Amino acid sequence: MSSTLHPVDRRYGYISLAAGTMITAVLGSSYAYSVYISTLERLWGSALYASLPFSVLIAVFALTSILGGRLYSLKGIKLVATSSMLTTSAGLLLSALVELVVSPLWLIFTYGILVGTGNGLGYIPAVALARRWFPDRAGLATGVVILGYGGSAIVFAPVKTVLIDLHGIAMTFLAVGLTSLAIGIPAALIIRDPSQEVVSYYSKFSKRRAVIPKRDMSPREAARRIDFWLLWLSFLLVSGAGLMLIGHLARFVQTRGIGVTEAALAISLFSLMNALGRPPAGWISDRLGNYGRPITMAALFTIQAVLFALLAFAADPLQIYPIVAVAGFAYGSTLALYPAATGDFFGLKHLSENYALIFTGWGISGLIFPALGGYIRDITGGYEVALTIASVVSLIGALVCVYLKRRLALYLE
Repeated sequence: MSSTLHPVDRRYGYISLAAGTMITAVLGSSYAYSVYISTLERLWGSALYASLPFSVLIAVFALTSILGGRLYSLKGIKLVATSSMLTTSAGLLLSALVELVVSPLWLIFTYGILVGTGNGLGYIPAVALARRWFPDRAGLATGVVILGYGGSAIVFAPVKTVLIDLHGIAMTFLAVGLTSLAIGIPAALIIRDPSQEVVSYYSKFSKRRAVIPKRDMSPREAARRIDFWLLWLSFLLVSGAGLMLIGHLARFVQTRGIGVTEAALAISLFSLMNALGRPPAGWISDRLGNYGRPITMAALFTIQAVLFALLAFAADPLQIYPIVAVAGFAYGSTLALYPAATGDFFGLKHLSENYALIFTGWGISGLIFPALGGYIRDITGGYEVALTIASVVSLIGALVCVYLKRRLALYLE
């Protein structure tokens, strides 16, 4: 009987997937923050102060994602996408005054709060939209759209490094802000939500290929489940380790006697593998069946723990670059696997709101771990202790995912 069905047209889904990737690419330029650390450390005299805008950005990003998810449910993708791009660009343009307003508080406001809010408004809706258009390829679709977030730093890190060297940090913020407007606004204007017919058709088709939970749970229902908080905790731990490295990678590489250009290369390498890790991790987790998500998560986060332990003692580029590359792949998987896992446990109907709540774990980790890395750097003069802590918390997060594999059986049809 299924052979008589005609597939519902979702050609515009591919256009929206591309637009969503452009939006996340604009938002992901904030990931290449560590290229600013050396300049800000000289300007303010502290690695902790220099890392605070990035920490605040991650925290605000996650908290305002709740608002972004809610607005998306009420108003649709165009409103939140446009608001996201305007707020992000405004924050970057105002950050260009950093050398006139010489205080960490200014960059905390412009980069941390405004750019963080722009991220929060746009990121979760773009991810949720991908899964709604492609419920039968949930891991792969979410991996593709967030590839832009991790991958944009591949370009932005070296470009920012060159701009800072030639024109200073203020002009760099100005250039990135204008570029964000030029890319983000057209993408926000062409992105579109799928019809309910498309969602319903491909959700039924997906039963042969994807995890289908017994029922959809509202955020209130989901938050009453221990599994919700276990998922949240594991996200906080494994992403916190990665965010610590992202926030300090350029400076860490320089402490090993490697130049500024080579440090930017390390960021690009991490970002490249961060982006490339997302679609394959999602695809693999789709193919491993009902328990593919927690199995893939546990395996990759264990690898991440080992890599951070090794990186603490890496001393030259031949050691650092391969570790950074594989660590980027492992960390990149988190932002593909957790939205898909949230749908596995709690359904698709309230995915944007449920994942926004899970995503606060990522935000709290961003508030804690990059700042912790800067504090440890200030008091010890290096990053060895910070990376060891990152290794331990990654391993704990992986063990939580092992337990979640057992719990997932309670939610499946």
